[in-house]
Amino acid sequence: MKIFFTCLGLTKKFKYPHEAREIIKRVVKEENKQLGEIGIVFTDNQNILEINKRYLKHSYFTDVITFENSIKGLISGDVFISIDQVHINTVRFGTKSGEEIFRVIIHGILHLIGYTDEYEQDREKMRRKEDTYLEFLENWIRRTDDEFMV
Repeated sequence: MKIFFTCLGLTKKFKYPHEAREIIKRVVKEENKQLGEIGIVFTDNQNILEINKRYLKHSYFTDVITFENSIKGLISGDVFISIDQVHINTVRFGTKSGEEIFRVIIHGILHLIGYTDEYEQDREKMRRKEDTYLEFLENWIRRTDDEFMV
């Protein structure tokens, strides 16, 4: 089991890897899965757009892209997160940056587990799951400042 964090095209680093590891482990456990190797890659809009175009043939910005690589029942893969889009989400949804970055991390992990958000009912199901898992971090999120990269 390994969870690692890296930045692509950014000079800053993720400020809360310990808390993110804990919530990732919790999501995987609560979903009755086993944790394999997961990479969380923070990047910017330009890189996320390139990844989206190259691998998914989509020409738009997004907050998260996942590449699932599970083997023998172990949840594994890479989760690419655009910090630019996370900041846009905070304005759009009126959330704190700390809450939004963890929502996007959880969303990516749910994709690795097998959840989809292609249809409205799937998006609603994922949102309920995200809300449930965010509750585990609620007190911590309230104590954090609004910046998640240093």
